[in-house]
Amino acid sequence: MGLKEKSKYEDSYEFSNHEGQQYVSFKIAEETYMVDIKKVREFITYDRISIIPNLPKHYKGVINLRGSIIPVMDLRLRFGYPQLEYNERTVLMTIFVEEKLIGMVVDKVLDVINLPVENLQPPPDTEMIVERQFLEGLCEWRGEMLILLNLDSLFAQDKAIQAIISKTENSN
Repeated sequence: MGLKEKSKYEDSYEFSNHEGQQYVSFKIAEETYMVDIKKVREFITYDRISIIPNLPKHYKGVINLRGSIIPVMDLRLRFGYPQLEYNERTVLMTIFVEEKLIGMVVDKVLDVINLPVENLQPPPDTEMIVERQFLEGLCEWRGEMLILLNLDSLFAQDKAIQAIISKTENSN
């Protein structure tokens, strides 16, 4: 039996008997983000994305996931980072936003973290954070800053995703 490399988040389950919330953590560039685990449906590997013309560049198009057409956003592009080439290691995280399924391309999924609620702090109130409404909170966890995204807010104000969702609803 070989040795298994230990994830830096592997001990995160130690809080499972305490009050707290579960989050899925993932990387975009060098930053670690997390979302409420209840919003996540599944993780899939990259599959061909069908392009929809005239979308903002952070939307890659749509995929057919077991008969459901879902829009795909590249979070790396949405947050202003350069695009990476997609390959078999590219991860699509499917999430629920307002009861609709959406795909998000992330660099790497890390782990499920169970955080005590008191560890989360509100984002700093500064003009430097242009899209502060997309941040639900921040916390220091095992020497790393984790950024909690507010997915409903991230997608609710995005006219492009709303248009895609209404088109895919009308075609089903």
